[in-house]
Amino acid sequence: MGDGDRVASAQRIRASEGWLPLDNAARVFAALASRRTTTVFRVAATLRAPVDPERMQAALDALTPRFPYFRVRLRKGLFWHYLAEIPGSPRVQRERHAPCRRMSPGEDGPWQFRVLIFERRVSLEVSHVLTDGAGAMAFLGALLAEYLSRAGVAIPDDAPVLRAGEAPHPEEGEDAYRRFYRPEIPRLPPAARALRIRGGALAPDDCRVTTGVAPFAPLREMSRRHGVTLTELLASILLASIEEMAPRARRPIVVMAPVNLRALFPSRTMRNFFLSVSASIDPRLGRCSFEEILHEVHHSVQGQVTARSISRQIRRHVGAEQNWWIRHIPLVIKRPIKRWLYTRRWGARYTTALSNLGRAALPPALEAHIERFEVIPNPSAVHGVSCAIIGYGDEVFISFTSLLASARVERAFFTRLRRMGVGVRIETNRTGS
Repeated sequence: MGDGDRVASAQRIRASEGWLPLDNAARVFAALASRRTTTVFRVAATLRAPVDPERMQAALDALTPRFPYFRVRLRKGLFWHYLAEIPGSPRVQRERHAPCRRMSPGEDGPWQFRVLIFERRVSLEVSHVLTDGAGAMAFLGALLAEYLSRAGVAIPDDAPVLRAGEAPHPEEGEDAYRRFYRPEIPRLPPAARALRIRGGALAPDDCRVTTGVAPFAPLREMSRRHGVTLTELLASILLASIEEMAPRARRPIVVMAPVNLRALFPSRTMRNFFLSVSASIDPRLGRCSFEEILHEVHHSVQGQVTARSISRQIRRHVGAEQNWWIRHIPLVIKRPIKRWLYTRRWGARYTTALSNLGRAALPPALEAHIERFEVIPNPSAVHGVSCAIIGYGDEVFISFTSLLASARVERAFFTRLRRMGVGVRIETNRTGS
């Protein structure tokens, strides 16, 4: 980004005068938010010592001004939701509820994120109207650095973490979808409807979280042996597991995998900047061997994860909101239409989601004080089950969030992983099922 573009970006932020328009992804999430599809996800770290609530609150109070695009509340305008600036910082809370519940004005105030503590664990739960997994991990890393520095841990000045007191880069608050939108690019064709997983429903405000803790080395060796990425390997295992559950399915089985677009487009935004690629198999064409699934997934995903292909997705998503008629439909009408479209069309194009946040990288000074990380995807009433992955140290943490009474997807996935020779330790917030 040149100096002129950076100045223009800064001017756009200053021109908001206390309010900020939602980015392209946030507009969809704001319309979808409900008790079951909460749009709230979690990134968490387990420390090697109990969390001090007062020190954590002091760290949060010092850090929040560094992230002005998080110091906002969600408001309704005549045609769109928007984010309005608010002072202060949220209160650190003791964890008492199921993970990833919807933001509650009674407990969370106007904030769109919360910090929860439970013994040695600190959890950052964030509404997707604010940011994506990469932005949340950057905030959590900054919070851990500030907390540990207040405990006397020396953190080098050149450590790759954002620090309290520094000025945010102008690009951090930008809507990067809009910056990289190119209206001349042709639209993507619509996708077919995918298999939907059934299995009864848990009670509202409840969700089951099942985490498998696996050693990284055998997964890395297996990925290298097959010539695929870890995401492609785990997506293939998930596809094969669902196919085993539904061998006579009459629709394709589709796993959606979000892609961090900062690796493809030069932006430092801390707001949402991701789009998804898909990996699929069609049981109607006959059973596939696992090697065939791996081959199909690898070549399909690699063909989609390019700047040229992703640009077509940006064209589709941003182009829709640029439509004059859509822009001028009142929000009271627009929101239920968006929810209906997501349930019946957009969300119906995939069976489940698998998000890989990669390996959590921290300065050595911090690593000595942190035992593990985990990420819990936002619950979805449309898909029932979602999966998220994060690596740290010598382990990979694979977490499923489910609103279904049945745990057969998680069970099938981890059973297959064990059959492939990968030892997995299972943790869950529920028993039975």
